[in-house]
Amino acid sequence: MPALMFQHLRDTNNVGDAKCSPFDYFDWKDAQAKDLRTPSPEYKIGIYGGGKIFGGLADEAGILKHDGVKHIAWGVGTRQTFPISRKYARARNLCDLVGSRDWGDTRYDYAPCASCMSPLFDTAKEPEHDIVFYFHGGKTEKQKLAIPDEMPKLSNNCGSLEEALAFIASGKTVVSNSYHGVYWSLLMGRKTICVPFSNKFYGYRFKPAYATPRNWKEKLNTGIAAPEMLTTCRDATYAFKNKVDAIITEVTK
Repeated sequence: MPALMFQHLRDTNNVGDAKCSPFDYFDWKDAQAKDLRTPSPEYKIGIYGGGKIFGGLADEAGILKHDGVKHIAWGVGTRQTFPISRKYARARNLCDLVGSRDWGDTRYDYAPCASCMSPLFDTAKEPEHDIVFYFHGGKTEKQKLAIPDEMPKLSNNCGSLEEALAFIASGKTVVSNSYHGVYWSLLMGRKTICVPFSNKFYGYRFKPAYATPRNWKEKLNTGIAAPEMLTTCRDATYAFKNKVDAIITEVTK
């Protein structure tokens, strides 16, 4: 039985979901990682997230409800659309520690997506395009977003963090309707324009510029860069990891 079981939406082409787990960025002893939606073997501590899974966390197939199992949510979205949510209440009651990726949600510790720890951010190349569009493969058509053929573009279903980050780094200005596309662009210090489709896009530690599906082409000169984003998010990640390590030590001693 592993001490730690990291669970998130791991079996997916959506690279933001696939590469959001802290399992991939730190050395953990006696740990495994799996998709949250599949049945789980026994474990002592479950670490779940990131992503907008908090609302249904307590209902997922991989969550053990046995006595003595500790539950930690790391880098999850906590700003639900509805003020009163039974799903969110169940998830909160389940967790012994919650790290929210939504800056300003003072109910929880701030724990941005752990993908900020990727060493790929330290080797990003200089931009070669004025503007690139990193788009959400499942939402762009629903938003009626028309991206010009001549504009460099890449879907978040590319499946590779290396490809996604190299593409985002290639733009001086990055336009995105992907949560992680905006997040990674800010981490790289690129001028960033967000075209949101839900309230999950308003919890970044430093805010991008915002536009709508109708007016984003008119706002290409409004992108906001946050060069302090990478250091700030990494510091917050280390601080939250210290709290997680304390629980691990207590349970496994």
